[in-house]
Amino acid sequence: MSADLAAPLRAALVGAGSVTALLPTYAGSYPVFTRRPAPVDAPFPMILVSPDISLTDRDGIDDQRPVVERDVAIYGENDTAEKYRDVEALAYAVRDLFHRQRAAIVVAGWSVVQITARGPHPAPTDDNQTVGRLVALAIELAKKN
Repeated sequence: MSADLAAPLRAALVGAGSVTALLPTYAGSYPVFTRRPAPVDAPFPMILVSPDISLTDRDGIDDQRPVVERDVAIYGENDTAEKYRDVEALAYAVRDLFHRQRAAIVVAGWSVVQITARGPHPAPTDDNQTVGRLVALAIELAKKN
């Protein structure tokens, strides 16, 4: 399977007013990154899209149906209740953008069958200084052989 999901996911995130309304501007765009670590000068809140976490298949006799899982992590400062709530609001906006919204992304050479979102739930770095939320995406693609 050779479907690059990083660019379509980033395009969907920076193209969604419900998401960008809650983000600061950064380098002529928004702090939405598809690699880690994020630039050291990137502002909070920010969004980090993981690489593929898992790849499974639901193939048929005459079609390919990979299911790719990726996490979308939202991080922000945890020094005020407002900043904490902003991260939570962003996480729900990300979930709403993708959950059962197969037209949210366009993947070259593939049809998007469905997108299922799980979460948001606490991200690995969620402490007194930083708040983090994860939205897990399962993206099922299809292509005729």
